[in-house]
Amino acid sequence: MDNARRTAALALVKQEQNGYSNLVLAAALERQALSPQDKAFVSALFYGVTERLLTLDWALGRCLAKPLQKLDAPVRAVLRCGLYEAKYMRTPVPAAVNAAVDLCRQLKKASAAGLVNAVLRRAVGLDADRAHFARRAEELSVRYSVGLPIVELLLEQYPDKAERMLASFFEKPPVTLRCNTLRTTPEELCAKLEQEGVKARPLALPGAVEAEFSGSPAATQAFAGGLYHVQGLASQTAALCLEARPGETVLDLCAAPGGKTLLLAQQMGDRGRLLSFDAAKNRLSLIETAARRCGLSCVTVGQADASVYDPALAGADRVLCDVPCSGLGIIAKKPDIRYKSLEGAEDLHALQLKILTNAARYVKEGGRLVYSTCTMDERENQQAVRAFLEHAPKFRLAPPPVVLEGALVRDNMQTMLPGYAGSDGFFVAVLDRA
Repeated sequence: MDNARRTAALALVKQEQNGYSNLVLAAALERQALSPQDKAFVSALFYGVTERLLTLDWALGRCLAKPLQKLDAPVRAVLRCGLYEAKYMRTPVPAAVNAAVDLCRQLKKASAAGLVNAVLRRAVGLDADRAHFARRAEELSVRYSVGLPIVELLLEQYPDKAERMLASFFEKPPVTLRCNTLRTTPEELCAKLEQEGVKARPLALPGAVEAEFSGSPAATQAFAGGLYHVQGLASQTAALCLEARPGETVLDLCAAPGGKTLLLAQQMGDRGRLLSFDAAKNRLSLIETAARRCGLSCVTVGQADASVYDPALAGADRVLCDVPCSGLGIIAKKPDIRYKSLEGAEDLHALQLKILTNAARYVKEGGRLVYSTCTMDERENQQAVRAFLEHAPKFRLAPPPVVLEGALVRDNMQTMLPGYAGSDGFFVAVLDRA
């Protein structure tokens, strides 16, 4: 277990150098010969510290004579790991403290052992839920370990719902699958998964299945046979709202990793033309591989910048643009997003509007455009759509044909809030061209 703690601490040091948590952890685990149990421990400790970082740092900071950031990076990692173990992993306090002191020595920071011992024994008794804060935003930021810019944004836009959303970021949404309706039914899929030891049940959303995997969802025979792909309910809802039909020409402009493309192809009965694009060349293989696995022949994959007009794509029946966004709706899955500064927001909003405006140029008369994001920020959602409509008189907001239970629908625009809709945070607007 000592090596596991060392691996987690060093990964956290690397993480402070602006690495993506999933990549940092994967690299750390690959370098070490650890047992499955130790790997699970490393993952739990690494992601746990990442999720609770602001809460941990608040408690540690109150027990230090100098700012936490003034300590050496390995010592910060040791303190965070020790406090997380003691407060959230049910490790007895003496054992967690002793392990942290030993870890100091392993990392050649023996001179900090006394400080680590004293600070952890004090910090473990501090509780942010009972502390007084000068501002509501500061309190929520510390309690739920979400950066102030995001907390302030949610309080401004959703004052009565912000705290529930923040709390939901600690709750991982259940794994949901999209049944490949060209090969099976949700009921048949559930039966096949049960045979492989996976609990599964059909959901109210047509074609959706919830499943409980002990390992990777991609490790089953049913997955290898192209009977499903992993896709959140909100993402499924966005694709379903396009209502793609057999024989049509359909564009998916920001497609990688390809979940929506697969669903659209199934809607089309694998008949017609489905052009699936992404700006990142290295992600195109994800879409191609998934389409082959699911036995789809109507999908053509290519590299393209969704903000740049291509006259060859004009005249499409339906266009989906799931644009780059702040990602606030998927914080529960990607803890790095908790601490985004939101700097450069205006540039992002400009890009989103540019993509939406360009996508509209591809839609033929009587066609449909769906705009979606995985965020709750109204500036990226409702405001972007309204700004587009000011200069697009041929388009109108249509009632969403599919509404996820618990979602908010206002002015025909659908918002799925974390903690309320049982899904990631998401936004969908359906725009029909006259």
